[in-house]
Amino acid sequence: MTKSNPMVEFFERLGHKVIESNGAWWCEIQPKVLLALPFYKLIEPSEPEIDELMKKYKLRAMRYPAPLSAYGFVSSITVNTDKNYDMPSLHQKARNQTRRGLENCEVERLDFDWLIDNGLPLNISTAQRQRRESHYADPAYWRKYCRAAKAVDGVSAWGAFIEGNLAAFLISVAAEGNWQEWVVNHSLTELRNKYANNALSFTVARHFLRDERSEGICYGLGSLEETGKLDHFKKRMGWTVKPVKQRLVFSRSLSMISALTQGPIPALIGKMFPQSYTVRKASAMLRLYRNQIRGIPDSEDV
Repeated sequence: MTKSNPMVEFFERLGHKVIESNGAWWCEIQPKVLLALPFYKLIEPSEPEIDELMKKYKLRAMRYPAPLSAYGFVSSITVNTDKNYDMPSLHQKARNQTRRGLENCEVERLDFDWLIDNGLPLNISTAQRQRRESHYADPAYWRKYCRAAKAVDGVSAWGAFIEGNLAAFLISVAAEGNWQEWVVNHSLTELRNKYANNALSFTVARHFLRDERSEGICYGLGSLEETGKLDHFKKRMGWTVKPVKQRLVFSRSLSMISALTQGPIPALIGKMFPQSYTVRKASAMLRLYRNQIRGIPDSEDV
């Protein structure tokens, strides 16, 4: 276990293979598919390095965040580096909602043993609201996730309570460079009108950003799917949705499949199986793989 790097150790304890190459970390998020860690860090591995990793580990695909000038598809990372983050940082409407949320909620740090049972209903509610399958809604996986998190110094959970009931929670993982990565943020659908997520994200962001050692928080690497409403929430809460590229590298066989599935076929497949996590992600990857370009895109594409 890599105890000097909490994010790496966490994914290792979850059972993922984690690889180090030229100062970058790669996590096998699916069999033979690597994703770069941490999510906020933009990298540009050389083509020989990519080829070596693909061959050595017999990979099907690699995915990593890169500068806008690099080759890839247009994406984003959501970050907050404002050491003075407070109410004036928020959009006026979000400010009012956050004040209401703080009146309705108590925000506190959570124990992962407690979260095994009490967080699961929020995972299920979030998956149902988003009309998709979620491994977080699987009790066995969620138990494994919480136990791995509890074992790593640098992983923390925070919750917003309304009249003693958990309304929303998030999980933060310490990453290299004195950053935090927020990797889970789920809530109960029936309590969303109480603005628990506003109160939660605001309070926890201030907690981390006021630490003099903190460099920033990443609230997520851009999804392979559409997340317009979520991005809108984060912007109004004072976060920066920063344009970046993401690079997808496919094996020769996947490249051939991508070439054969031209036109709207991947999108149609995704619509036919809207709740299937694997199908949705695969169809999105095929579409975005073909959208990759080199160089800084036109402003209207960012």
